[in-house]
Amino acid sequence: MISLSAELQGVLERLPDHISQSLGSGGYRHIIQSHAESLDTIGRDAEKTTAKTRAQLTCKASSILFTGFIKPLNSIEVALSLKIITYTQSRFAIRSAGHNANPGFSSTGEEGVVLDLGALNTVELSSEREIVSLGPGATWEKVYEELEKYELTVVGGRVSGVGVGGLILGGGMSHFSNHWGLVCDNVKNFEVVLADSSIAHANAIENPQLFRALKGGGSNFGVVTKFDLYTYPDYRVWYTFKVYNASDSERVIKASERVQKAMDEDDRIGFFLVTNSAFLVAGMLYMGWPEETPGIFRVFEDIKPMMDAVPETKGTQLSVIQAFDMSEEGKRESGTATTRPDADLYLELHKVLQDIAKSAAVTLQFTFQPIGKAAVNKGNEYGGNCLNIPRENQSWLAMMVQWNDDANDGEARSQISQLISSLKSTCKTRGHLLDFHFMNDCSYTQSPFQGYGKENLAFLKATAAEWDLQGVFQKLQSSGFLLSKM
Repeated sequence: MISLSAELQGVLERLPDHISQSLGSGGYRHIIQSHAESLDTIGRDAEKTTAKTRAQLTCKASSILFTGFIKPLNSIEVALSLKIITYTQSRFAIRSAGHNANPGFSSTGEEGVVLDLGALNTVELSSEREIVSLGPGATWEKVYEELEKYELTVVGGRVSGVGVGGLILGGGMSHFSNHWGLVCDNVKNFEVVLADSSIAHANAIENPQLFRALKGGGSNFGVVTKFDLYTYPDYRVWYTFKVYNASDSERVIKASERVQKAMDEDDRIGFFLVTNSAFLVAGMLYMGWPEETPGIFRVFEDIKPMMDAVPETKGTQLSVIQAFDMSEEGKRESGTATTRPDADLYLELHKVLQDIAKSAAVTLQFTFQPIGKAAVNKGNEYGGNCLNIPRENQSWLAMMVQWNDDANDGEARSQISQLISSLKSTCKTRGHLLDFHFMNDCSYTQSPFQGYGKENLAFLKATAAEWDLQGVFQKLQSSGFLLSKM
């Protein structure tokens, strides 16, 4: 069996020249040579031991190479870390910003290790300012803040605390998906560390099959260390968030349906409706700075809000994300479903929520997220993704439960499970339920790939088999939306 130090040297020898030169592989080569005996001892010890000990040995080997605790600083360190993981056969999880609350998706127990990409958080604008290169650990507020210095933006996340990597690999929804397509559709190039620790690029010309699979296929193909996205000048946003009493739910929901229909004609409209048992929050957005309130939002004028959570504001993508903060402490779990738009159905779904949400210790809610045919068309213009989104108007329902006390774990999880099944059942009874499940909002109890269609699922499995011959990301990855579960 080849020694661990020799395997690590092999990783460096196979690096593309531009990465080896720009990141300086010589320093890593010297460290491996100087500590070859210790590394090889670790490698031998990992051959016959428990999962917990393999995880500890993986961390020990990583600490020899890096100053961080399996927190790589660049793509070379990711490649070397992954080689140690595969050599020791340690279980692992990948973490970008750690926003995903599903257990095991960005964390692992003592029998595995976390490959923490938080330090890969660069935001680098090209000299022509047409492309920005983002590290997976960057958060969207950091991205917007940097680009707005140049009066630019990208298609990205909607709430603070969300990392670049997880959002894009799950598809990614912006406030203006009808205008731009999904976030993944706006990626020009992926830099990805593959299962054998080689580093590849995936774009429309180079490795186009892998390129399409990464646009919504999750963490099944490699560790993405850089995303190159197109930039746009449309960073200005008009917005307001209004809170309405649940007693006005029928009027609010009917007005919301009218807004969703208007989004077909004007793709600069952004909208969401947060539905709580006691109140509703209508998020109204418009791309640019109109001189007055956009006409479509006047459908809410005759409905008196409880409060303006955010008054009418001429802001930017950054100020919007700062206004929609989800970084508070506490526990949460999520779930999703997709339905065709229908005001009567929406009202019934709100009543379903009210019937389930009876505990003061648990906050249960869901959000209507309208998306139209235009979003699918935009994705196709950019070469297509792997999500198989129905080409019709729809709402992605983002369900969430939040709580603080460990004593309420069972109750909270029971409520979110009941909400997922009840909302889906109600939509199905009405004939409006669609198969698509938005990965970024999925519960760990759901499978987004079931809605991708047989053809796309076969494509994704074939792509994973081609680029990960040993099934590293299926067998060693601790959890996540893995193709091996299908």
